Amino acid sequence: MKKLFFVLSAIALMGLTFFSCSSEEYTTAKLAIQQQDWEKAEEYLIKAMGVEPDNPEIPFQLGEKIYARKKEWAKMNEMFEKALAIDPDKTILQGHSVADYVENTRNKFWVEVYNEAVNTYKNVGSAFDDVEREELLQAALEKFQNGAAIDPTVSQTYASIATVYLDMQQFEDAKQAISQAVDIDPENPKVLIVAGQIFSRHGDCNVAADYLKRAVDAEPNNTAAIRALASTYYDCDDLDGAIITYESAISKETDTSIKCDLYFNLGVLYNQDDNFAMAELNFQQVMDLCPDDSEALIGIAIAYRNAEKWRQAERVYRELIAIESDNPDHYKGLAVCLYQQGEMEDAEYYLGKADEVGN
Repeated sequence: MKKLFFVLSAIALMGLTFFSCSSEEYTTAKLAIQQQDWEKAEEYLIKAMGVEPDNPEIPFQLGEKIYARKKEWAKMNEMFEKALAIDPDKTILQGHSVADYVENTRNKFWVEVYNEAVNTYKNVGSAFDDVEREELLQAALEKFQNGAAIDPTVSQTYASIATVYLDMQQFEDAKQAISQAVDIDPENPKVLIVAGQIFSRHGDCNVAADYLKRAVDAEPNNTAAIRALASTYYDCDDLDGAIITYESAISKETDTSIKCDLYFNLGVLYNQDDNFAMAELNFQQVMDLCPDDSEALIGIAIAYRNAEKWRQAERVYRELIAIESDNPDHYKGLAVCLYQQGEMEDAEYYLGKADEVGN
């Protein structure tokens, strides 16, 4: 009987010790959380903070259970910062530090909201009309902004906000958002590429090129950055810079489809630079890698025409007609080649075919 009394006393003492760890206010708040009585939980968590000012668990609970639920992100972060200021290393709840809980909780809500925003933005391209497009852009913007409110340290969010602003033709807002992204993560090639693309689309080629060069410097094998830089040089009418950059991209690219596009663009540039032999060579590279690319064959024909190699151009146009017999441009091209070779009757015939096919 004495032993039983001792055991019961010990259990009672343990229970008393357990409950004495929390104030009456915090104990009431935790019970309200279990019962999902959120109004009462908020009331008693606030009271508990006044009673236990050195307990970081309380403001964390208030941030996660109350303000995050209500999507009051500023208040959520205010409570998280309060918890971190008390003691970021203190173990709370199920055995992790305050800092770990704050980071994981922010990340959980950020991922949820950011993915929602991305899905909304994806629908913009299939909008029924301009009104729906603007509504979707506005909805995506608000969701991305919520993501930034949840975790202001993620550069990716501001880059996405900048992209949406650009689609809304609000360049100043786009510039401000991308500047925030770059400030947060100045060595991130993805952020720098977006910055370059934003300034390029706005026509500020030099600033765009500077951002894209920084992206290439940060990640020299990033062919997306190199391609964007080459495109910007082209927009800036810097053919030499564009050609050199495309050649660099080709040397690093492993994807065959992308490589074909790069060779094709390089062929176009060489055509514009009056280097028709190099234009032909690059278009031929496209044909070797992507044999079904008829646009490269057109590029070869144009290179021959620009070089006044009429017989070779004629041969290519006849190939094109065999491939795409319903394209009037091929007949017109062939007619030009025949005319330049003095074959007037045949030239007239193929001009007539062009009209016939075109109608």
